[in-house]
Amino acid sequence: MDQNFSLMAQSRANYYTAGSPVQFVRVELLKGDVTGEVAVCLTFKNVGTEPLTGLVVHFKCKDAAGQVLCEDDFYYEQLNAQPGEVFGSDDAVYVSDTPVSSVEVEQDRAFLNGRGVDLRAYKRVRLQLPRVLPASIARTLQNRTGNAQLTCVPQDNEYGWFCACGAFHPNEENSSVCSECGGDRAQIKATLTNILEDARRAAERQQQEINAVAQQAAPQQPVAPKADPAATAAAAQAAINSQIEDDAGATAAYDPKSFAAHDEEQDEEDERVRRYAPKGRLFADDDDDDEGTQMYDTDELDDDLDDDDDEDYAPRKKRGRYADDDEVSEDDEMAERIIHWAPPITAIVCALIIAVSLVYHFVLA
Repeated sequence: MDQNFSLMAQSRANYYTAGSPVQFVRVELLKGDVTGEVAVCLTFKNVGTEPLTGLVVHFKCKDAAGQVLCEDDFYYEQLNAQPGEVFGSDDAVYVSDTPVSSVEVEQDRAFLNGRGVDLRAYKRVRLQLPRVLPASIARTLQNRTGNAQLTCVPQDNEYGWFCACGAFHPNEENSSVCSECGGDRAQIKATLTNILEDARRAAERQQQEINAVAQQAAPQQPVAPKADPAATAAAAQAAINSQIEDDAGATAAYDPKSFAAHDEEQDEEDERVRRYAPKGRLFADDDDDDEGTQMYDTDELDDDLDDDDDEDYAPRKKRGRYADDDEVSEDDEMAERIIHWAPPITAIVCALIIAVSLVYHFVLA
């Protein structure tokens, strides 16, 4: 059953095999419009100096989960690929009814004019893919060159050069024209340089216009006149001279005799104050009426109170207590007892002493 295949995905090789006459270029996934099957196509390039008549490669296809869908060898036979020519994109190495996520390719053997060359001995060199141009610059480059495939920044490295279409050309190829898009290496670079220069000039003009509009919109600030150096120096010298004169006048105004006379007058005034105010104060101080802690006798307080005031006066203050102390301790009670009983006991003891003395004097003597 015949069906057409359309491009579904494409990925360029991120490496090249240094010294090899055959380079792997890209892998493409094509989808059938009838069955929906996925065809895997590989593209290679002959970068040697001899025609390529055959190629053997080993490939491995995996799904999104990393499971191997197919692993096999593929033979490109009856080729006639000239130096710089690409081939293989029309041959499907594998057709799958399930989606293919990744493809691994290893080159095994090449045939140059019937002579076999082992490609497994060549080492792979990883490449840093070129940067993508901004959309506006890419469109301008495509319009000026007439090449719709130019989307990347052309660049050179130690292993070869990248075309603006993304194709890598190793030094072994020794070519200045891209074998994939047909673009001239030098022409593409010159055109892109002119485009970038025009863009820079346009940006500068736009910035100048913005600055001009901003200056017109901003309020005009008065420009201060430039100072005259000679006038500034003269004013500074005059200020210095004035300061020197002021300092000299202040020094000459000091008179020790006047200060001594003032001290004598102050001493006489202090002596007069001490004479009429021995306590050091001329006026009564209201702060002397301190209503703080005071010691007083309750007996004197009782004499000042009338009989009618006895009912209002409760409780009575204890003798020898502070007026602002309401707390009663055991020591205070003992002191009150001693004060209460000391006079009668003393009187009794004195009477006994007198009696004993009289008995001894009149009876025993």
